[in-house]
Amino acid sequence: MNQKLSAGLRTALCILLLALAYVLQTSLGLRISLFGMHIDLLPLVVAAAGIVMGPGAGLACGLAAGVLYDVSGAGIEGMYPFYYMICGIVCGLFRGRFNGREIRGTMLCSVCIITVLAVLRYLFYFQFGSTGILPFVRDMVLQALLAVVFSPLVLVIVRRISGRKKPKAAVLPPDA
Repeated sequence: MNQKLSAGLRTALCILLLALAYVLQTSLGLRISLFGMHIDLLPLVVAAAGIVMGPGAGLACGLAAGVLYDVSGAGIEGMYPFYYMICGIVCGLFRGRFNGREIRGTMLCSVCIITVLAVLRYLFYFQFGSTGILPFVRDMVLQALLAVVFSPLVLVIVRRISGRKKPKAAVLPPDA
């Protein structure tokens, strides 16, 4: 990618990546699953965009991811855009904490996004249905493991979109 791209164009490319990931994971012919769990790539893209490009891009990608979930009719209207916007902003705010260790930050943020959303879904459905805790925990752990496995791949793609190379590790001053 050309490093002269504007921040808006980079964010638009990330949103296009979100749309592509959404189409791949929801199309009937390409249901990607491991261990019986379907892979959810949208939280990974939101986390990577926030970590690599900052809170503004995280907000925009979070809004786009939430709208894509709302379009599918997967939950309460407006909840997903609000949730993913907050997640994208928080990931972007933690961007400085992971200098030189973006892969850890993306993995951690992805797992947190997926886990908190799973807990919210469980608490909501627990009121209206009878779902056991063990299947819920199993599914949540498997989703988190899949997020850890696929986060590096998504991070590499988002870095390419942002025009950044792998950051150099922070150099610590010698002890005096």
